[in-house]
Amino acid sequence: MKIVIIHQYYKTPQQGGAIRSYYIAEHLAALGHEVDVITAYNEKEYQIKQNGRVTVHYLPVYYTNHLSFLSRIHAFYRFVRKSIKLLKKMQPVDLNYVITTPLTTGLIALFAKRRFGTPYFFEVGDLWPDAPVSLGVLKNALLKKLAYKLEKTSYENACQLIALSPDIKNAIEQKLPGSDVEVITNFADTQFFSLAPKREDLLKKYNVGGKFVVAYTGTVGMANQLEYLLDVASLAQKHEKNIHFIVAGSGARWTAIRKQALARRLDNITFIDFLNKEGVKEVLNVSDALFISFRNTPVLATGSPNKFFDGLAAGKLIIINFRGWIGRLLAKYSCGFSYLPESPLTFLDQVEPYIHDRQLLQEAKVQARQVAEQFTPEVQLKKLTRLIANFEQTYLS
Repeated sequence: MKIVIIHQYYKTPQQGGAIRSYYIAEHLAALGHEVDVITAYNEKEYQIKQNGRVTVHYLPVYYTNHLSFLSRIHAFYRFVRKSIKLLKKMQPVDLNYVITTPLTTGLIALFAKRRFGTPYFFEVGDLWPDAPVSLGVLKNALLKKLAYKLEKTSYENACQLIALSPDIKNAIEQKLPGSDVEVITNFADTQFFSLAPKREDLLKKYNVGGKFVVAYTGTVGMANQLEYLLDVASLAQKHEKNIHFIVAGSGARWTAIRKQALARRLDNITFIDFLNKEGVKEVLNVSDALFISFRNTPVLATGSPNKFFDGLAAGKLIIINFRGWIGRLLAKYSCGFSYLPESPLTFLDQVEPYIHDRQLLQEAKVQARQVAEQFTPEVQLKKLTRLIANFEQTYLS
């Protein structure tokens, strides 16, 4: 079967960042299917690369988190237009596997279904347009109407919907009662990350010896509201807590957050520019806890952040400032806690026992690592294997 994966932000392990679609492509190829990936990159020419059994088509569409809203919309439009043009040349295709965000990838799926009759799986990683509307980014009434119409049409025409979390599944089912939604979360790489003692050389490298270290890794954007972390760090410094924070990432708010930390004279935070997977592994090794932050907007708590699964695989205490399915999971398995982001004192009160009771901390870390086993690619992608087999039986037999 020929399968085309359409994902604007496809990354390989060597590139760093979120590599979920890489796992999916490799898995489908291992099942014996011919797999092509259509993605974008920040170069000027179209390029094809053969990554093992997967053929990746790189379209020249510039995009970064620093772009304005209108510039992002333009990048989404260009990716849609170029993808449709490329898909015309790639026919016949048996199945398109279409990944959001952005939601505009639904336009590609709908075009291919109507023009060529190609069925598609639609993977929903974030609830769009709910998220940009809640964040106040998408304000125009006409654009909101069009976005919600595209969301509904993309759901209705998919032969299979895939949600990255139970909360996203529930939201889709509320919007489209009776829809067929499977949950395939992001993945915990338990082969790469491990619950390991802190390395002395890395403690010296990051200058955190003898500290209780809380790490934040990943995107520093509007949705993450890292001012919450600065509030905690400020209070921890005021009360002379033996806590050091490491923020490793990049994004639209990266420079602003660093400037705020400097203005607030916070000397208990280390900032590190974007890290590849090896770099994240180093930071997690010297950390006791992983911090995950989102603006206090309910829709953002529905997601499936990659950093959460890295933290589980590395056996870290998980600290979040939102509720949702992850908060319920942490409470069930006693491997972390959630707190109200506007209450930094609550953060300090809840983390205090783990600082002073190393046995309690170790138990939480062991629990986190055990929970990670539920989310390995091997476990989660068994669901995709079943969905593909059902598709072949229904559509190709």
